[in-house]
Amino acid sequence: MKIVVSHLSPDLDSITASWLVIRFWPGWHNAEIKLVPAGSTLNNQPPDQNPDIIHVDTGLGRFDHHQTNKNTCATKKVFLYLLKKNFLAEKHIKPLERMVEYVNLIDHFQEINFPQASNDIYEFCLHQIIIGLKSTIGDDVKLMKNVFIILDGIFQVFKNKISAEEDLNKIFTFTSKWGKSGAIESKNEEIIKLALKSGFNIIIIKDPKKGNARIKTRPDKKIDLTPLYQKIKSIDKKGTWFLHISKNMLLNSSSKNPHFVATPLSLSQLVEITKSI
Repeated sequence: MKIVVSHLSPDLDSITASWLVIRFWPGWHNAEIKLVPAGSTLNNQPPDQNPDIIHVDTGLGRFDHHQTNKNTCATKKVFLYLLKKNFLAEKHIKPLERMVEYVNLIDHFQEINFPQASNDIYEFCLHQIIIGLKSTIGDDVKLMKNVFIILDGIFQVFKNKISAEEDLNKIFTFTSKWGKSGAIESKNEEIIKLALKSGFNIIIIKDPKKGNARIKTRPDKKIDLTPLYQKIKSIDKKGTWFLHISKNMLLNSSSKNPHFVATPLSLSQLVEITKSI
């Protein structure tokens, strides 16, 4: 039985380091998790002696960092080892790099330098959620396994974000009454948020496989997509279209309603209709 050992009352670094081992180190997917007092090792044995036991963030071994003043952490040490051993798929490296750098930042209390560092928004960050879960779950190993699932989700979010960043320059840019406008065929809806954060006022996205479309603008009360909604509805007699109450979202698809009918309108047609308003 392979065993991943970390310290009691695990934090973001120890949990993420353990997650990297169990999710990405070949042969360790079903490893057992055991926790020891911080700084110690399992059964007081040398930390790197047994090849079936990996210590992270404790024991002063190869995946601990408490014996150095370098700007590193257990998560970063595990990641660099996985990278060196070619255990990581190429497509996984960039999202993991971003996650690792964030964990390292938090482990050195660099969130104190965040803008408005005491703002309530940061209480939704994972390192703070872990603190709350320690009280509500009450079992450290169970806590780690639950956070593993959250890390899986964060990993997917970063994959989506990096894909969207790569697609940002593929957006067709045009001008409409709402200013800088863009359109793209993509199944990655993260491109919508990224485009609007990057200066577009309105973005049209159409799924190349499912055919569904979504049109969103910056959250601005001065923007009203009602004229566009009415124009599209007058042309498209088959697709299901929903104008959000904010008037900033015009939806032809929603994971919240699988009964939406995809529009037969092409992306170029949607662009021309938007330009005509």
